[in-house]
Amino acid sequence: MITPMSATGPSITMSVLADKAARGMRLTEPENIIVMSNAAQIFSSSFGPMPADMRLRPVQLPENVKGILASFSL
Repeated sequence: MITPMSATGPSITMSVLADKAARGMRLTEPENIIVMSNAAQIFSSSFGPMPADMRLRPVQLPENVKGILASFSL
């Protein structure tokens, strides 16, 4: 199961890599991938759970509704 991560870790990594880029140093390919994936995590945290985080539960009807449905099904 994929669990939501705290945005603190990616934010710290992003600030370190942003400082490196601000000094004019070129980011390596792995660092670019880290930046893209961390940016996606930070951005997605604004939109709530993603489909992988959601779990479907069966519908629980109240007993009186079950009784009404049972009487109409006869």
